Amino acid sequence: MKAVTTTVLRRTAIGVVAALTLASVLTAESAAKKTYFTGVEGNYVLEPGQWFGDGANLVAFRRACDADEDITDPRLKGLGSWTYAVDAVAGKFWGWGRIVPDQGGGEWTGYFTGTMSLGTTLHMTLTGSGEYAGLVARLTYTEGPQPHTLAISGYIVEAKGGPGERPLKITACRAERWQLLPCLELDPASWPPAPFDPPRPAMVLKADIVSEVAQATHAGRSSNEGISLVDPVTGAITGTGTAIAANGDTLFWVFDGIHGPTGVPEGHIHFCGGTGRFDAVVGMVEIEITSGPVPTDDPWVMEMCYRGIGTIRY
Repeated sequence: MKAVTTTVLRRTAIGVVAALTLASVLTAESAAKKTYFTGVEGNYVLEPGQWFGDGANLVAFRRACDADEDITDPRLKGLGSWTYAVDAVAGKFWGWGRIVPDQGGGEWTGYFTGTMSLGTTLHMTLTGSGEYAGLVARLTYTEGPQPHTLAISGYIVEAKGGPGERPLKITACRAERWQLLPCLELDPASWPPAPFDPPRPAMVLKADIVSEVAQATHAGRSSNEGISLVDPVTGAITGTGTAIAANGDTLFWVFDGIHGPTGVPEGHIHFCGGTGRFDAVVGMVEIEITSGPVPTDDPWVMEMCYRGIGTIRY
């Protein structure tokens, strides 16, 4: 009876410690000051990048844009510069960018993911450096008040009281459906982009996550959905998607990588916002393939397992 009582007491103590730890995390988050802002993005200067299409698909790589970020918080008001990929049929675009404010001695950098199917919506989290070190900015872009503009809303998570970086580990297994898209390189100087004359054939590799089961710190048993593309010119891999945590909160992510010396993908996952407690999430995880990819009964569906180690802040 004493042994049973001791076991119960130990389990109770463990439960109390876990509850207090969770409470401290939630208290830190709720205590973090948020400074809200609005704004408008406009005055675009575009570098079209490289486009590829086959009549049924239309993708772009290394598309770049500079724009004025007219934001009410002077710490973010300035020049925005973005580099991104596009899958027009999927209605998605994603990439990396930065804002250099008109004043102050710092800048903001981070990743974003967006959709184009029902008007443009873009989610982004940026981390500050220099004068803005320790701050995180959460930005949402939607259709703007004037043609060729986007409306901006969001907040800055101030450093005081905010949670810092925490270790993150992931182990996961997934199935991906691969497609080889026999495309033509398109002339970005025309709109919509049209094939060159004479034609310039190109092959784009696309992968869709069919299913994934993962175990991750901070997210628990989670699932994942997303797409990736291989740039036929540079060989770089780029992708975007959404991870769904055990409690239903989501994390938006952007992937950048390469095919390593053995042909196995290598790269990094970058978090760029989400929902619930991950609304302003940032962080990066380095991915290592531990098994696969190997074909299934369907030769275009590949299975693989991977692990990731990195940091997360939310």
